[in-house]
Amino acid sequence: MTKRSSQALRAFVSGSFIALLLYIMRDKYPQILKAFASTKVPVFLLGLLIFATAVSVASVRLKLLIEAQGIPVTLKEALSLTFIGYFFNNFLPTSIGGDVAKAYYLSKKTDKKAGAYASVFVDRVIGLFTMIFMAFLALFFAEEGVVDSTLRYIIYAITLGSIVFIILMTNKRLAQKFSFLFFVINPIKEKLRKAYEVIHQYQYQKTLMLKSFLISFLSQMLFFMSLSVVALSIGSRIPIKDLLIKMPIVSMMSLLPSINGLGLREGSIVVLFGPLIGSDKAFAMSILLLLVLLCTSVMGGLIYAFSPQFKIKVQEINRGAI
Repeated sequence: MTKRSSQALRAFVSGSFIALLLYIMRDKYPQILKAFASTKVPVFLLGLLIFATAVSVASVRLKLLIEAQGIPVTLKEALSLTFIGYFFNNFLPTSIGGDVAKAYYLSKKTDKKAGAYASVFVDRVIGLFTMIFMAFLALFFAEEGVVDSTLRYIIYAITLGSIVFIILMTNKRLAQKFSFLFFVINPIKEKLRKAYEVIHQYQYQKTLMLKSFLISFLSQMLFFMSLSVVALSIGSRIPIKDLLIKMPIVSMMSLLPSINGLGLREGSIVVLFGPLIGSDKAFAMSILLLLVLLCTSVMGGLIYAFSPQFKIKVQEINRGAI
């Protein structure tokens, strides 16, 4: 797929879902505007602050994983990379596009390019898997009838897929049996093999992985807390267990080709949280979350603008990706 067709697909997906969502919500506009008008700004700003704190905590995990590759990095650099990742999510495919930018900038300061990409990849995987397993555990504490069978099976499927992925990443002999699946991307097969070798080595660093998962757990709890506070700013209370169970699905949806998950994320929030707080407030919450992400993106943009070491064009990042 060419770069232009990829951009067109992302714009089409996001545009289609936004249009569909606006059409479905057409009778709810007065209620939505009322929800926005009632937003308690100080409470919303508190949610934004908690979200920024969650991002900052996650940067500590990134720092540890980068250093494990023998790449020297300060906490300030890791923090800058993390926020810049949010900025580049607006320009690169899906909500993980910013990870490519982080890895690319990191690779510029070392000759261990595979290690740079591997550390950022493992950082993303740990964050995502922590959220998924937290959702799986939350199912056991959810009262009967709170989670319908469809949602329960979706979480079971995502958790099972995560376990299979972990097994493949830690069992080289088993992974080799599935290497034939990469014949369609033969031009970069060797790069993928090298990346796998680097990623595979993380399993031998037990203490590092334990620290990373504990940091990830703290970061995710802050993330869920920020969403709870954002919902509270429009007068809605969402139990943490509901956020634990449903937000991983929202995150998985935002990974699909789109403009930073735009449309997919908002639609998922309306579908999953609408029955709990009302579709109008769920829609308002999704827009406020988008505003939180945009504010975080602006922080990353300011770091990018005033840091000379990050003066690289988006096109160059795309060409330098593994």
